[in-house]
Amino acid sequence: MSKALLLNSDYSPMHFVSNVRAFLLVHKGRAEILDTGGKLSTWSQQVINTTKESIALPATIRLLNRVNRKWQPPRFRKSAIYTRDNWCCQYCGMDLGKNSATIDHVQPRSRGGKTSWKNCVASCKFCNRKKANKTPHEANMPLLTIPAEPSPFQFWENARGKEWHEDWSMFIKRK
Repeated sequence: MSKALLLNSDYSPMHFVSNVRAFLLVHKGRAEILDTGGKLSTWSQQVINTTKESIALPATIRLLNRVNRKWQPPRFRKSAIYTRDNWCCQYCGMDLGKNSATIDHVQPRSRGGKTSWKNCVASCKFCNRKKANKTPHEANMPLLTIPAEPSPFQFWENARGKEWHEDWSMFIKRK
């Protein structure tokens, strides 16, 4: 089932909500369906049928009143690191599979490195063994990308069975 992108009143993306939740927010007057160039941002193939009419489900809605809410990063998990790094070794660029993927601490734990978004990367077993207990500089193995905390929408595309609505690209940067 498709979801709807929920925007704050200033058009900043907040998160995704179910179509039912989006419909209720619009129906109760707390949000509006976004107008993108003279056309409402809806899922054209998905409708709610009432006795009087058929209503297309919203794809992008905007809250009418601002909500002050800070985004919290997702819980740190191995699978989230692999997804953030696109299942690619951050040292050699090799595509990783479930059997070849490991997590490497950029600053080794034995040298005070923490297990965090900014210190862990996806790595193949070969590179992880080669780097061993060294920093990337000491091992002469530069990182392909600098590890960072993921954005709130980074995992959406990688989730199985999710659809991407063309209007979302105005608010969310895709890889």
